[in-house]
Amino acid sequence: MSYLKFLARTAIVILFSFFSRLFFDIQVSGLENDPGTPHTYLAISHKRDLDAIVSIPPIFFHRGLRALAGGIQFALRADTFEKGYLARLLPRPRWLSRLLYPISVGPILRWLGAHPIEQLSLRSAVEWVRYLLHLEGDVRASEVFTPVFLHEVAAEAHVPYQQLAGLHLSRLLTWRYYTALLPFYSPDILLEPARRRVERYLVQHIKQELNDLGTLLWTGNSLLTAPEGRLSPVGTLSPITSGLHRLLRLGPADLTILPISLMYDFMTTERPAIFIDIAPPILRPSSLPGHELDSRLQDAWRCSAHFTCTQLGSGFLVEANRAHATFTLDEAVDAITRQALQLVEAGRRVDPRLLQPHTARGRVQAFLLYAEQRGLIRPVAPLTWEPVMGDTFIKVRPGETGYAEAPLAYAWNELQDLLSYPSGLPSPQG
Repeated sequence: MSYLKFLARTAIVILFSFFSRLFFDIQVSGLENDPGTPHTYLAISHKRDLDAIVSIPPIFFHRGLRALAGGIQFALRADTFEKGYLARLLPRPRWLSRLLYPISVGPILRWLGAHPIEQLSLRSAVEWVRYLLHLEGDVRASEVFTPVFLHEVAAEAHVPYQQLAGLHLSRLLTWRYYTALLPFYSPDILLEPARRRVERYLVQHIKQELNDLGTLLWTGNSLLTAPEGRLSPVGTLSPITSGLHRLLRLGPADLTILPISLMYDFMTTERPAIFIDIAPPILRPSSLPGHELDSRLQDAWRCSAHFTCTQLGSGFLVEANRAHATFTLDEAVDAITRQALQLVEAGRRVDPRLLQPHTARGRVQAFLLYAEQRGLIRPVAPLTWEPVMGDTFIKVRPGETGYAEAPLAYAWNELQDLLSYPSGLPSPQG
């Protein structure tokens, strides 16, 4: 790697570290579990677009010069490399999103050691338009998209259906239709025979991308990516994609998987906290049956992750709602602290601020103030509330996440997912 590229990667890691710690309280544990060897698949659980940004600095600084010089490469979602990704990442304020829309960071990402990885089954409508434009030419939208899909887009863009259906594909890539084309869709929105051609092209493209990543691992590099392949839509871990197993067959026999769990303490009026937990490595994963490897990786994420006030507080509120009970701040602090101590006794990791009433009080109060601001609880007396939330069901479109619209339900699902390993852990009420 050139000296210029080394300096650029180092500068970016320092910037990531600075801005991450400026806006978040970053807590890292388990770095001693990273042996720092090459041929390592650094597998992060996928909760936010920020996952890679906040986890890169501690891992790079731990691994030192080799990582900064290119020893760790990245596999990122393919749309990260396309025009408009920055606008998706920063949708507000609207004027800034529009300014960012024409910018593509793909060439810079590739130069810095990032590699695109495609998904066959699900992608934003913008990506389907780009692939169709590449393979079919600048045909009209009605020639390649189903009427049902075009009706949805027309309604979202507030234009007549006939006007949209008659547009050439290149016109759909203007800012006018950007927001309407952000949702994720399966290939079902494509008409035959264009669908077959696009799917055939993507299969070949994905095979080549995996071959390139396999070659990268053989040359002594490590790879950081999210084997779930998508953000968690409702808070629970998503299935591991087949791409991990295909890559294991292409990579060296001594490849090691290093599970890295990320947990966000986001339901708070204080500075949000992010816990980055590194579990012991999974050695020689290619020798394991696929289902066993998936289970071991997900269990490693669950077992190493920190319980935060967001997760334990969500459990407390759900139980209070089911009991139709009012509660005081002291009662909430006592219940959350008690469960936190029980979890530690069971060998689990918990935000240490929740283990003592005097430090837990501030975190719980900030959690309850957030819940009150979001209309999840309402005050009935000084420092006394009653729950007013509905059920804990989250309905999101494919490819989208529910933590912004339904934070309590999302956190409750995270809690249940964490408690699913191992069995016999304390219930939300302790």
